[in-house]
Amino acid sequence: MRGIYTIVMRLEKDTKCTIGALGLSHFGKGVYLYTGSAHGKGNVSIEGRKERHLGKRNRNFWHIDYLLSARSCRIQAFIYSETARDLECKVNRRVQELSHATFPVRGFGSSDCICPAHLLHSTDYQIDQALTVVGNAYRLLGLKPRLCHLR
Repeated sequence: MRGIYTIVMRLEKDTKCTIGALGLSHFGKGVYLYTGSAHGKGNVSIEGRKERHLGKRNRNFWHIDYLLSARSCRIQAFIYSETARDLECKVNRRVQELSHATFPVRGFGSSDCICPAHLLHSTDYQIDQALTVVGNAYRLLGLKPRLCHLR
């Protein structure tokens, strides 16, 4: 099953970590929303992306892998929708518009598009609010969001 997903996570304290070629980055505590896709070549699936992001990785490959490896990072939920359409950037933009979240690191997760970043940060939101915003963003684009709640 191919599609779009958003990881809702919390950083429990301010964190510094090296994000691949982006270098050393500072992340303030709060709620983070990362939107990605399960499109591409080969046997790509939302389930495969979820397993990768939730499990132990042998090596960090994508920007999000580095952040998820930080000790203070806790994944709270994985929201996804099946779609053959490549809506990763539209979902990311809609989530940002609805949440008024900021882009903490320019280029994070967006090295192959023109988005400022695919990682959003909010110090004001609680997890339940973030889940509502992401679900609304998906529905506004005609997607049917599914929730995998992890906390």
